[in-house]
Amino acid sequence: MLFERCLNTLYRSKVYDLYLGRHLPPSITSSAFDHTLSAQTLCFAEGLNLTKNHLESARAGHFRTLPIMTNNVSETNRTLAAWFTSHDRFDPETWRTDIVGERLTRWINAFPIIGPTMKIQMSALWLMQIRRHARHLNHASTSNISGWQRFLYHQGRVISALAVDGFSATLPDRLRAFGDDVDQQILGDGGHVSRSPAIALAVFALLIEIRDALIARHIEAPSGLISAIDRMAPWIRGMRHGDGGFALINGATSSTGNLIDDVLSASGSRGRAMSEAPHSGFYRMRSGQTTILFDSGRTGSTHDAQRAPASFELSVGKQRIFSNCGTRLGQDKGAAAWGDVLRATAAYSTLIIDDKNIGAINDVQASRRDHDGARLIESTHDGYQGAFGIQHQRSIYLDTTGTDIRGEDQLKDGRSKSFSIRFHLHPGVNASMVEGGGEVIIKPSKGRGWRFQSDHPIMLDESVSFHDGRQHRTQQIVILGNHEPSQSIVKWRMFSG
Repeated sequence: MLFERCLNTLYRSKVYDLYLGRHLPPSITSSAFDHTLSAQTLCFAEGLNLTKNHLESARAGHFRTLPIMTNNVSETNRTLAAWFTSHDRFDPETWRTDIVGERLTRWINAFPIIGPTMKIQMSALWLMQIRRHARHLNHASTSNISGWQRFLYHQGRVISALAVDGFSATLPDRLRAFGDDVDQQILGDGGHVSRSPAIALAVFALLIEIRDALIARHIEAPSGLISAIDRMAPWIRGMRHGDGGFALINGATSSTGNLIDDVLSASGSRGRAMSEAPHSGFYRMRSGQTTILFDSGRTGSTHDAQRAPASFELSVGKQRIFSNCGTRLGQDKGAAAWGDVLRATAAYSTLIIDDKNIGAINDVQASRRDHDGARLIESTHDGYQGAFGIQHQRSIYLDTTGTDIRGEDQLKDGRSKSFSIRFHLHPGVNASMVEGGGEVIIKPSKGRGWRFQSDHPIMLDESVSFHDGRQHRTQQIVILGNHEPSQSIVKWRMFSG
């Protein structure tokens, strides 16, 4: 923190302002790619409302984008002039490293289109600011931004080296630094270290845009970049349900199906959906029309605020059945409170002991096996070891037709504690208890009905879903039990027909 404060003091100084200079680059060349995909994916990665929070961020002084959708040159001139007047010199928020990188990329792409339509004085002022931003990124600190946001910084540096006269000599060093982050953040299975599908999609879009910008200049893209894109495409595909949207894991929503399609199309990759991603800790089973996406809870990432080991989601065709509660988009007054609720272990379809959140996870084991068309996932974690001395083991079996799902949850060792196993239902699904208890009838809005049974007491309870970022009422199936050392075993089954 002391180092960051010292840097900010330096950046605010007249000496640094003189270093950035007031000179004009001879010219700016467009980066020759459509940057709207990354602009959209960034909204979801940051948990923002697409239209209100991100694309109008100029009002907050960030000025990440330009109001050019209206083709109103006068409005663009006024907005630019106002921003330059208020934010001409360094400020820790509006000149935050990732924002500068993103803003510079957008400006470089917009200038060759809009600049020629402007008055000479305004065009020159804009060119000068582009050069100042490009020089600042030579020395900007990345200690104040999260790991994945470094790719916005890298994009601004690479694009300015390609497009702004006088910066081409810096390209090799900038590509090396970019490659280091690609190697560190993109895992061997194609997942991002954050374990967040929304963040992975944003990073994926940024990598594609940097690749395309290099190719447009007839510069061979680094092999590490190409390899990362080829690994990420199957991972992105593997984290989707039949409706095209992501599983509701680590900030992802279900409403991005078309956007995912567009980014995958831009990647040019044809890799099939992954079935297992052991480095990031996700597994996918599919039989018939049934898809199960399983989170082993593997940690070690920089985005572990949501810990729900052994949670899973289930869909049939385009209909989601079991789900997690999702994430609330937006940054209004209720965002923080809902964020705490939706990060709780109880907001996921998994086991909860004594109504307590999962603690530190030091050991996770998971594997997937296929045999004659049937699928099986087995996992173990120690997230309740510290608090209660209890280990949780879960197995989920999917038959060859996709119409019979069987699960087993085991609690081993530790102290006597109550537990619940939650299965959150998607809002498009209705459920009712069979008279006498012990069984739940599940009725999706489309498709076949299902029966859910367990050898332990079952109840239906209210739940909430933010599958699309907005609040919806729904239900959850809850299995209740009490663990008595040394082992408790709960069996459950969902089947159709």
